[in-house]
Amino acid sequence: MEINNFAKLWQSDLTDSGELQKLWDLRADDFNNRSNQSEDSKRREKVIEFLVSRDMLPAHGEILDIGCGPGKYSLAFAAQAKRVVGIDISPKMIQYARENAAEENRDNTCFKLMAWESLCLEEQGWSKKFDLVFASMCPGINSSDALLKMCEASRGSCFMSSFVQRSDELRDELHRAIYGSAPEHRWGKNLYYTVNILWLSGYYPEITYHDAEFEHLWPVEKAVEIYSRQLKSKNCTDVNRENQIAEYLHKKAVVGMIREKVQAKIAWIGWKVS
Repeated sequence: MEINNFAKLWQSDLTDSGELQKLWDLRADDFNNRSNQSEDSKRREKVIEFLVSRDMLPAHGEILDIGCGPGKYSLAFAAQAKRVVGIDISPKMIQYARENAAEENRDNTCFKLMAWESLCLEEQGWSKKFDLVFASMCPGINSSDALLKMCEASRGSCFMSSFVQRSDELRDELHRAIYGSAPEHRWGKNLYYTVNILWLSGYYPEITYHDAEFEHLWPVEKAVEIYSRQLKSKNCTDVNRENQIAEYLHKKAVVGMIREKVQAKIAWIGWKVS
């Protein structure tokens, strides 16, 4: 199959991301707080070990962190990098990243409110600018163009990670109860498109797989807003159904809180561009 065919498949499989910024703003507090937990710290350490072992994280290099969130990877990289630039579509994530950098006195970091999909490398002066272009669990790597733009920005290596399997216990149950069917997940499809497009573009990605489990704990009203927005991305926008979501979650709440357990398999994909 030719590269254009994979590009078309990926583009046609995209879900609606119109409210993506609002969703990540809504979840910024959770991500910032969770990033300080020991399990998340261990995951970051393992990713850094992977990068170092593949000679993908040079000392005193320049790094681009796409979808940087509250900046935890960026700050970890900044301990040895010359400069780290983090970008994200969520103003609240960027605010947290800047605050975290100031708290750690990482003045070799810069955080920008930008969408990777629409960013022009030439306008930013970012063509072949970075030794490592990094995207951890970033929904912005959502097309062939977005993927290959990583290669264009890198003069050394690229790394991305994404889910290949994921079970959100309550969200999947909620989808079945409200919409009468199991959710259609795209987990694994992104990996399929990514690997084939990279291979056909002359790159040789290395893939490793990692099991993960974690849980979310939200006040019920916040859970209602989060799940309603997530399900809107599946074109479920009917107001009556949103009311059903609220009713269902209120019944599931324990002392006003919703607990969501998640089990997942995550792929790490690393490749050299030079």
